[in-house]
Amino acid sequence: MMVFKLFRAELVRSILLLIRYPIEFIVGLGILYSLFMGLFLGARSLVQDPRTMGSSLDSFVISYVLWFFVISALGRLAFQIQEEAQAGVLEQIFLNYPRVLVLLLVRCLVDFFESFVMVAVLLVLIMASTGRWITLTTAGLGQVILLFTLTVVGIYGFGLIFAGLALVFKRLGQLGAIAQFAFFLIAYLPLDSLALWLRIVLYCLPLSLGAQLIKLVAVQHFDIFSAAVQPKLIGLLVNSLAYIFFGSLIYLACERKAKMDGRLGQY
Repeated sequence: MMVFKLFRAELVRSILLLIRYPIEFIVGLGILYSLFMGLFLGARSLVQDPRTMGSSLDSFVISYVLWFFVISALGRLAFQIQEEAQAGVLEQIFLNYPRVLVLLLVRCLVDFFESFVMVAVLLVLIMASTGRWITLTTAGLGQVILLFTLTVVGIYGFGLIFAGLALVFKRLGQLGAIAQFAFFLIAYLPLDSLALWLRIVLYCLPLSLGAQLIKLVAVQHFDIFSAAVQPKLIGLLVNSLAYIFFGSLIYLACERKAKMDGRLGQY
């Protein structure tokens, strides 16, 4: 019941902020759309064969959408903690919520729904502008949503680590931006053409395996429950659960450190 009340309060808070400050949503959507179109037009000018461009555009769009979730997951939690510390309400939140980790996990869930709406609008704009529409069967759509959810769980687990660092250090500088652009490269890397050891390293990170599976379903119309793909699905599940688990542990360790050093009321 407490978790449901937290979810409802955070959801209402998010909706009110969106209604009161719509320019932030519009500008953010415009920047992401403009950045994609710049990348798309630049890539199209380099590719001479339109058939090659058409076959790879779906993968290009999927990688970009996944990267947006990385931006949201890595930046949102850490930014909220920095903002609350700067406003001087961080200590009050810890006094009112004995388990702040639960609050952060609820915020992850609310942020997922908010990002999902923004991604849906962005995806429609991108497909309408490029003239390339991703078509899926009902079963394929369900599998893509499942893979998206599993992939984002791991990304939010990684985001909890940044939230813990923000709790201790208050300002992370360019660390978040570096991580976001590192994941941008990971989202577009052709994993199958890399060396085996590098492929294993990248599969251990969030996003890599999920992005590959989503492309298999959305572009090549594979079935994730088939014998050939099922081991990777199990690997994605283990990877995402491991990141949300260890991300929570690292956050709790950072929270304990911040409390012991008396940094909750300082900025």
